[in-house]
Amino acid sequence: MPRCSSAVRVQLGFVDANTPGGAPGGVVLARRPPDEPIRRLDFRERVAPSLWFTPGLFVVGAFVLSKVSVAADQSFGPESPPGWLLGADPTAAGSLTATVAAATLALVSVVFSTTLVAIQLAGGQYSPRVVRVFVRARITHVTLGLFLATFVVALNALVEIRANEDVVPVVTVSMVYLLLLATLGGFITFVHSIAKMLRVQYLLDRVTAEGRRSILAEFAADEHYRPAAAPVNSVGTPVRNVGRTGVIQAIDRSGLVALARGLDAWIELLVEAGEYVGRGTPIALVHGSTNAALSSASVTGRLLFGSERTMVHDPSFAIRQLVDVAIRALSPAVNDPTTAVQAIDRINDLLGTIAGQVDPSGWYVDDDDVVRLKLREARFDRLIQLSYTEIIRYGADSPQVVRRLHAAFDVLESIARPGDAEAVARIRTMLDVATAEAMPRAFVDVATVPDRHGLG
Repeated sequence: MPRCSSAVRVQLGFVDANTPGGAPGGVVLARRPPDEPIRRLDFRERVAPSLWFTPGLFVVGAFVLSKVSVAADQSFGPESPPGWLLGADPTAAGSLTATVAAATLALVSVVFSTTLVAIQLAGGQYSPRVVRVFVRARITHVTLGLFLATFVVALNALVEIRANEDVVPVVTVSMVYLLLLATLGGFITFVHSIAKMLRVQYLLDRVTAEGRRSILAEFAADEHYRPAAAPVNSVGTPVRNVGRTGVIQAIDRSGLVALARGLDAWIELLVEAGEYVGRGTPIALVHGSTNAALSSASVTGRLLFGSERTMVHDPSFAIRQLVDVAIRALSPAVNDPTTAVQAIDRINDLLGTIAGQVDPSGWYVDDDDVVRLKLREARFDRLIQLSYTEIIRYGADSPQVVRRLHAAFDVLESIARPGDAEAVARIRTMLDVATAEAMPRAFVDVATVPDRHGLG
């Protein structure tokens, strides 16, 4: 099947992604679903970032390492330890390991306290949505795991010394020294990282970097699409959610395509990533199947549910976080338009990444290039509306914000495709109307000048 670029869409009778079905003889642009097993996505989004998984691995590894070091000490026999080793006699070695074990637990409490304070400050000052940056930060997991590993090794060393009071376990005590140095280095690195994460620039950069990966994954390049025969419109069999509830974090697109192929049908998913699904919510329509008994579990089993949004299949969540930071900064209680301008910088960066690319069509085909799945996916016009509507609402009376928005729209209009340029023009009109109503007359002339610095 030949591939299709955006330049030949009209010639092929392209059916827009927002149409509910297709038309006989029509053509849709579709792509193969990525192979992303739902269990792997669940592990990556729920297990790996948790505060128990990485520290748990450290604890297990430290326990094994301490047993190996103890076995090595026992194999060496009762030889005298070198004089340069601190704790070269059993009493000093026991005091050393006991002190290290107690101090490590104290450092763990400091780490947790510092992390909780950072989370509270970020949630209150920037947005509750950016708390996930702190929780998912690798430095937090590694530092906590390193402290616990040092505690485990020191505790096992203490037990070994007390069990053999005439022998100093040289290898084990040396291991305690090395882990103690690593713990001190980890603690300094952790404090430095937390101090850096509390700066709004760092948070914005972290969200932007993660959002860029998500957006580029969803806005596939032109060559990934191919023309496929549009499915015939039909009255679909509805499927309602009767079991699991929560926010859809990811969608197993390959699993849904396989499910539809097994039914010799095509599935129209009525919910999308980032949406909360409750009981009774219509989640899908099954078209063209003689089997009307498709269970809710067969569809929800291909959806990853959680308590909060993620960026796996939800690129708009990155923009949502940046917008939340901007409008929080524009609130009368904070009144920080400079932070809002910095958020606009990152939003415009993300939109500029996709301004000239093809919108996701939402259509997916099986290995035989037969359309099997239709999804609701983010489009440029939806993303730009999400990006700027609330910022315009709360920043229309700020000359700095208005100047930065005009500069942002100038950039997007210069690189956007014709249809997307119209969306930019509509949002600029919204800005002009809001500015005319909210901006004090004395600042109107200043505010209408585009400036990527805002006001410097």
